[in-house]
Amino acid sequence: MLTEQPSRVGAELALETPLGEGSLGRWVARGAVALAIVLFGALCLYQYHLPGLHYDEAFDVVPALQILRGDPVTLPRGVGIHLFGRSFPVMLGDTWGIVSTYAVLPLFWLLDVDVLAIRLWPILAGMLAVFLTYLIGRRIYYRWVGVGAALLLSMFPSYVFWTRVGISSIAHLVAIMLGIMLAYLAWRGRETRGGTRWFVLIGLLAGIGLATRLLFGWLLLAVPIAYAILLLADWLSEDRHAAYSVRDTVELAIDRLKRDLPFRSKREALAPLAGAAVGAFPVLYYNVVTRGSSLGQLANPSQTGQGVDNPTLWDNLETVADGLRSLLNGGSFWFYGGIFTNPLYPWVVAVSAVGLLVLVHRVPELRRCRRSTVFLLGFAFAVLLLSCFTVSIPESTRLLILLPIPQLLTAGFAVFGSRWLARKLRSRLRPALTATVVVTLLFVPLIARDLWVDARYHRALARSGGRSDFSSAIYDLAAYLDEHGITRPYALDRGVKWNIMILTQGRVEPLEIVGTGAESGSGSEATVQDLLAAPDPVILVRAEAGNPSHQLASLEQLVSASGRTPRLEHTFTQRDGTPVFHVFRVGE
Repeated sequence: MLTEQPSRVGAELALETPLGEGSLGRWVARGAVALAIVLFGALCLYQYHLPGLHYDEAFDVVPALQILRGDPVTLPRGVGIHLFGRSFPVMLGDTWGIVSTYAVLPLFWLLDVDVLAIRLWPILAGMLAVFLTYLIGRRIYYRWVGVGAALLLSMFPSYVFWTRVGISSIAHLVAIMLGIMLAYLAWRGRETRGGTRWFVLIGLLAGIGLATRLLFGWLLLAVPIAYAILLLADWLSEDRHAAYSVRDTVELAIDRLKRDLPFRSKREALAPLAGAAVGAFPVLYYNVVTRGSSLGQLANPSQTGQGVDNPTLWDNLETVADGLRSLLNGGSFWFYGGIFTNPLYPWVVAVSAVGLLVLVHRVPELRRCRRSTVFLLGFAFAVLLLSCFTVSIPESTRLLILLPIPQLLTAGFAVFGSRWLARKLRSRLRPALTATVVVTLLFVPLIARDLWVDARYHRALARSGGRSDFSSAIYDLAAYLDEHGITRPYALDRGVKWNIMILTQGRVEPLEIVGTGAESGSGSEATVQDLLAAPDPVILVRAEAGNPSHQLASLEQLVSASGRTPRLEHTFTQRDGTPVFHVFRVGE
């Protein structure tokens, strides 16, 4: 699996830099990492209120608002923990966890209920992930690989702009997965005492990941698959010459496993389960009370509730490949007001992956990095494969968990490849200077293009304010309803309830006519009857192409049957004039 490297990889590839390995080099490395963290934070926090607050972002934190205000808390299936006359949710749905809910709660208390508090949580987690990227790169490769990977991640468009709306895209799971890797390395490098606590931490972080989204279990499945790929690579590169039968091969594999997981006691082996039980307690409690309702999502593995056919492997694989391409080139953010890409990134990552794989197999001084490199590549392959099978839809945001593997591979190939090249060319210049020039030639175009993409997206966002479900028009709509005292409007479909509740701090709570009873508090038919009985009801309609026209026609028929007609009162538009929300008032 992952293996920690000594401070010097090899005698001939000692990887000297012009700054040396003394205190000056250490301080420069630390300064570069600090710059990466600050740069990432700045790129995320600039125009933090844009795009508009999304429905899914708000859904995660509405219970935090209700807890803070002392209001009744929405409990899915009525399941929660009841203490001191208060109710606390343990899940937001059968597969939707509550980690972000409780993470944002103290930020609401400190900063008030606002978009800044909501988006600050994933941004802080992303800044932590940049720092952890440096640590993982330093421990499995080399200090300057960690520095390069952290710098690359800090301005990587997909990570910057998904983190800005990161509660719904669960970008903070990157920090959790990096934490698991670092805890494993710390456990492997433990001294005589303290090994158990690192395995408890591994289980705790894995449990927290499950308590964030149940789909994190799909990512945990990638670990044993990646390890199986690693064992195969071990056999192909080293063990096959010592194995003369199937039994020998199995024994060698078991020996490898024992060396990778050198438990000292049964207590240490069971430690991850204890940590996982604590971290995943909300999920476990919810499923005990509901008798495994989350498992019901797996009852039909061939087709999801969103109509995705899991057996159509090739079609799903094409979708995942397209998502990977968009992740690497940054072309996922049409709703920011345009699509801007870094076409260099997919090619650079592909070349770096192959090049680093060749280096760690062919260069004797780098063979200690072989198993770590193979494991990272195996993990990436396993995630891509498992993403073809899902209980929801094959979302491209799920591939964020691959980060920072592309950055680590690119930085590793740049640093190790440049030193190998300098040695082969026997340059008359100082090898360290030659390596620095080669690394600069590889990094500068990649970083420059990423910064260009970041700047263009921010410029487009300032111009558009966000499009469709991410439009800043949601702020105007919420302010309009709040100022006019419209506290209980009716929403024709989903997309406005939770975000309006957050933006008005609970003063306005739309009732969804279309939706499940668990989400709207009552069935659609009962809500329509309440609408008809109301003296002067207000109806919110999303002006989207996907808005089912038959629902609007049915509503007009019901309203006209009561002797009244809907009248358009106000239309809210994007900054380019495209309608986003309509406000109707039903009158005589």
